[in-house]
Amino acid sequence: MQAPRTYNVCFSVNGGHVFRRLDQGVTLGDDGIAWTMDDRTTEMPLGNIVAVHLKSGGQSAVVDQCAITFADDEVLCIVNSDPGGFTDRERVPIYRDFVRDLHDRLAAGPYTQVRFTAGVSLWRYRAMLAATIVLAVLCAGFGLVALAIFGDLKGPAILLLGGYACWKHGRTTLAKAPRAYAPDHLPEELLT
Repeated sequence: MQAPRTYNVCFSVNGGHVFRRLDQGVTLGDDGIAWTMDDRTTEMPLGNIVAVHLKSGGQSAVVDQCAITFADDEVLCIVNSDPGGFTDRERVPIYRDFVRDLHDRLAAGPYTQVRFTAGVSLWRYRAMLAATIVLAVLCAGFGLVALAIFGDLKGPAILLLGGYACWKHGRTTLAKAPRAYAPDHLPEELLT
């Protein structure tokens, strides 16, 4: 038995954070999870969880998300950001601890109905891969044209910088690949 623990993480319910500040504070107990939003406390048994989805999103500000879907289709989305939705380095370890604690509790209990998934949607993943390939072709093409046709020594620089950008974007894309995982094998790359 683990003692209930409250995490000062930000969250939204059913995407309700649009144009408002995120609520804060989620409590995990042995057999339930609770949060307070708009002066109303909601408690859900862990047995009502049907899915947990981890993803990392954003471009200039990376925000990790843990979306918990319950049997009644309510979705509690925990994020590692501040209440305004911006990156907050102090909340990252709290978010990480929450995600690990949730998974430990689900792995230790009889919650075989929970589906664990990670990454972005398949269409977005494919679009990101396509963008990486287009970037590689453009950089290679411009670099080779600049060097071979114009004799410009900026060609190798374009090839090198373009290659680095493709490598970096490709790694990010592969880390966001849609996949299933086990609760005792968390995708660490999504817990920045």
